[in-house]
Amino acid sequence: MAGSLFVAAGAGAWAAVTAQLRAEKITVPPNARLVPGARVQGPVSAFAEADVIKGNAERGAGGRTFADISEALRGVDGKSEEAAELRKHSLSLSTAAALRTALMTSVLAYGVSALVVGLGGVFVIAGALLRRRA
Repeated sequence: MAGSLFVAAGAGAWAAVTAQLRAEKITVPPNARLVPGARVQGPVSAFAEADVIKGNAERGAGGRTFADISEALRGVDGKSEEAAELRKHSLSLSTAAALRTALMTSVLAYGVSALVVGLGGVFVIAGALLRRRA
């Protein structure tokens, strides 16, 4: 009984995450290392999209990371054009980090869903074997 519930809960969670990702209508861009051109609707495509977002954001910031920009902002006049440009890059990297976090959360949700389905399968098999012995 518990095994069946685990399988159902894990499959339901997988389906819910997939439905949410499909509703966003995101397509992995052609410059992705994994599954270019695929719709984001599973763990691999979500990971690929997160990877592309990170790369594009860092390229847009001149190869700098969020930490690099924060460090650079400490060393410039806050009212200068350089500071304004650094703040734009910081905002862009921050937005990219939020998007990546959401996508990586979906990847994690897929992993947990798969784990729950697997455990449920083990419980179903173990229960069936125990019933045979009894």
